[in-house]
Amino acid sequence: MQRPDYQGQVLNQIESKPAGTLFIYSDFFEIAEATAIRQILRRLSNEKKVTKIMDGMYVKLEYSHVLKKYIYPSTINVAQTLARKFNWNIYPSKHTALNIVGLSTQISNTYEFLSDGPYRKYIYLSNEISFKKSANKKIKINSDVLINLIIALDAYGKDTIKDNEVQIISKYIENNKLTEELLDQNKTIPEWMYLVIKNILKKGQKND
Repeated sequence: MQRPDYQGQVLNQIESKPAGTLFIYSDFFEIAEATAIRQILRRLSNEKKVTKIMDGMYVKLEYSHVLKKYIYPSTINVAQTLARKFNWNIYPSKHTALNIVGLSTQISNTYEFLSDGPYRKYIYLSNEISFKKSANKKIKINSDVLINLIIALDAYGKDTIKDNEVQIISKYIENNKLTEELLDQNKTIPEWMYLVIKNILKKGQKND
């Protein structure tokens, strides 16, 4: 009886996703059990077909023809994948959200997230990812992109959003493909934030 080609199936699944997609062991549990998946990913990493980011997390690196080099996943994506790995609900602290959106002028190599999991700290590409246990319930918004923006706007304040900030927010919205449809699915956010984002989206449509 021919043995199933588990490695081929794992590699096919990786190849079917865009370069830069992060994978954890559980992504492949419908192919084989955990021990086999660990061995396969370790073997694929040794063969340079995937890159190990940290324990239990792998990626097929994206190549930038502009920069002429391979690009590692963002710290934010790694943090979100860690949360997925451990089944945590997370959202960024105000300082981290401001940095993500671009409303903070301070460059930081520390990314802090509030979590319903335990306190944990990781180092990734010289950046620190810190998870702090919070009693707060998960923000009921079905988009990490929108959560980041809402927390950043809350931290920045309604009366400080001027033309320069609108340009920064507009760039964040465009880069992360935030749509009116997604915004309208989350009308529980504060009205002033909804209107700021809605007006930026409408301006963006007029400029297209």
